[in-house]
Amino acid sequence: MTLGAGTAPYSTLLEELRETLGSEKVITDYEDLYVYSFFSPFGTQCRQTPIAVLRLDSESQVEDVTRLVKSLGIQVFKNDDPWERFRNAESETPLLLIDSRKPINGVNLRKQLSELKEAEKERKLGLKNAPSFSHWFISLLKMGEAYRICESPDLDYGFCTVQHFFDGAETFSAKGRLLLSRGLLRDELRATKKLIDSLYSCTTCGQCYDQLTHMGLEVHNAITRARHEVIKEGMAPRQFTALSNNVLVNGNPFGMPTADRTLWFEELADEFPFKGNDLLYWTGCSTAYRLPNIVKSTVNVLEKVDVDFGLLGNHERCCGLVLYLLGLWDEARKNALETSEMLRELGVKVLVTSCAGCYYAFTRIYAILGVQLLFEVRHTSQFIESLILEDRLEPKGMRGRYVWHDPCDLGRHCKIYEEPRNVLRAIPEIELKETPLNREHTLCCGAGGGLWVFNGELTEKMALSKISEEIMPMGIDGVVTGCPSCILNLKYAAKALGQEIMIYDLTELVDKCL
Repeated sequence: MTLGAGTAPYSTLLEELRETLGSEKVITDYEDLYVYSFFSPFGTQCRQTPIAVLRLDSESQVEDVTRLVKSLGIQVFKNDDPWERFRNAESETPLLLIDSRKPINGVNLRKQLSELKEAEKERKLGLKNAPSFSHWFISLLKMGEAYRICESPDLDYGFCTVQHFFDGAETFSAKGRLLLSRGLLRDELRATKKLIDSLYSCTTCGQCYDQLTHMGLEVHNAITRARHEVIKEGMAPRQFTALSNNVLVNGNPFGMPTADRTLWFEELADEFPFKGNDLLYWTGCSTAYRLPNIVKSTVNVLEKVDVDFGLLGNHERCCGLVLYLLGLWDEARKNALETSEMLRELGVKVLVTSCAGCYYAFTRIYAILGVQLLFEVRHTSQFIESLILEDRLEPKGMRGRYVWHDPCDLGRHCKIYEEPRNVLRAIPEIELKETPLNREHTLCCGAGGGLWVFNGELTEKMALSKISEEIMPMGIDGVVTGCPSCILNLKYAAKALGQEIMIYDLTELVDKCL
């Protein structure tokens, strides 16, 4: 590899690198360089902006590049170099950054989680056996979240279930999105296409730094806030306009007619209309339009145990979660106010929903939007568990090996982990299995955060990966979950892979056992 002649040495160098390595390996977009100019956990320290970032695969490539630029007086750093080297770098000397790090995958994440557990055990033992107060105090400090994160420099960009679909580039990592969000809010960046692609290529699953901390950092909320800034700048992707109109006008994100909401369970809506009953069963848009069998199963369960319930039928509307997640906060607030006022006028006392997204919206997001609901909200998994504990529901036996998939909205965002598992354990003869990564570490199926609207192809890739790499090797009879988006996405993936893996909502399985 030789350096050609020219009056602009860096431009010539970059062109040479593109020809030799491939243009996709030479990163020069401003948004990328902005992200790579920060290092340490969460990007708290800044180095100078590099000339370019090279995504290299082998040490020989690194050596070739280093030899090439040596005579040009350019510093060459690797992203996994010790942070001290970056701190001591000459600020006036041009910098070329090499990123050879691979994104953390599910296998590596499991290994790192195991190592963290062992390290925590050792620290607790050190705390217990400390020979002096100073030793005890040092051991206590080492158990802190900040210390644990800082001693894991290879994990400073966090885990992102989406990142490896973008060749592992840091701009599409959890850390990258956090830095882009911060840069946008500080007016250091504009809402460019690259920035928008990064912010919206995220499922807001909330797993970003879960492998390092128990603090509930919720980086996804910072990303959602940045999306709102993108919307305020008038840079909303064009498909969002149609979606917003669909929700506000038709009461659902699909643009389906309001009158068709109960098309597949019309008899149930007519038989059980809500008239101030003790409980309102809220189906949610995806369940009503795409998965009516869940409505039928839930109604069967409620009717079996003599619950006084009703449905809103065609009067039900979208909870508006997708508007909030995409950054359309004004529209989300308008929808939330109208929805809450409708439910108040109806005199709702308890609302039960089989949709994890609706549960998340009602229990957490409405409050963020400044809208208060004056009634109890429960997910069907919580309600069915209470029926079992009160001896009002006793499921019959059903053989099979099943795994519970924790929806991000229900699990990480709302901490509902044990209730659905308790329901499944109460079914005689069922063998409840766990995926290698479960509960707060469950891998997202790809359907959340509005990604289905922004990049449906990426959503499908994530579901295919989830089924092929995690579910299929378990040899189970079915997956059970509590989110219609997860059900739809996993069903599509299983069908595309030619796998006869049944994907159930929890109420469907319970209904089979009555």
